[in-house]
Amino acid sequence: MRFNSLLWASIAGLGLWMASPVHANSQVSTLMREGRRLVEAGNYAQALIIYQQLLQSESRNPRVHSAIGYIYAQQGQFAEAARAYQRAIELDQQNADFYYALGYSLGMMGENHGAAAAYRQAIRLNNRNAQAYEGLAVILARMGDPQGAIQAYRSALGLDPRNWAAQQGLGVLLFQQRNIPEALSHLQQAATLAPSKASIQLNLGMALLAAGDSSKGWQAIDRAANLGQRDADLLQQVAELAVAANQPERAIQMYRRLITLQPEQVATYFRLGELLMQQDNSLEAVAIYRQATQISPTNADGFYRLGKALTAQGRRQEAHSAYQMALKLYREQNNRTGETKVREAMRQHN
Repeated sequence: MRFNSLLWASIAGLGLWMASPVHANSQVSTLMREGRRLVEAGNYAQALIIYQQLLQSESRNPRVHSAIGYIYAQQGQFAEAARAYQRAIELDQQNADFYYALGYSLGMMGENHGAAAAYRQAIRLNNRNAQAYEGLAVILARMGDPQGAIQAYRSALGLDPRNWAAQQGLGVLLFQQRNIPEALSHLQQAATLAPSKASIQLNLGMALLAAGDSSKGWQAIDRAANLGQRDADLLQQVAELAVAANQPERAIQMYRRLITLQPEQVATYFRLGELLMQQDNSLEAVAIYRQATQISPTNADGFYRLGKALTAQGRRQEAHSAYQMALKLYREQNNRTGETKVREAMRQHN
């Protein structure tokens, strides 16, 4: 959903508003011009002060309230934004853009039922707004109504077929419904419209794999990983896909990138270490697990895993020390299952 471009000109309506003879007061006109300038410069804090000043004389003007809502939304203060848009709607119940903005703000707050109602009212007032259909689709999918979401996405695309986000959203829903051919069609269109979007490439890759095209599927997934090389969530998804598809080298590469991005996430070291052990690379697994114990010295599982890797290396004395530390930590944490696991490993070790 493109919030900024859709709403500022239409919701704030400052150009038309300032030209109105009702606002001949020079101080009001000056404040409106300054507020507009500050918003367009991205200086939202100062713009908010200006619009709040305007409320002293323009408290019945819905566009002042909507401008305040817009500023709050840009700052991520969606509860305040929703209240401002609700006030704007009280003053002008026929403005579709106000309802769209309210739906957006409520959706960002997780208020799905209210958001859906606001989007539906925006559509009733203006059924040519593709963004309102897209917003409704996102909310309906979140609420567990895939068929309603699919219908809303189709309506959005009927108005704006070049909307890559709607193409992707529809493709993902169709993929989840196991309609692979149509899902592929929409995801390929999304990829054409927005070739640098990593999420599209990832979803396209998964659809291609589901269609049986492993080669093109992994090519798309690898593109996703390269485009989203700073996106930890995306890299995690790629790593998990690779593990599930028995692609250990690809998974290992992803986990290495994740460690670079999030060096404090011990679980990532454990996943990487497991894969290295499966590949009989206990030497590197030892280094990885040792890093994990340095990051989290009270994590008993890290020392247990280190002991296993050292045992595989034939480094019995070091393995014994690691097991002893794991046993101590499990005992301190009253983890009897962990203690039993370590004692069994030590028995086999001896």
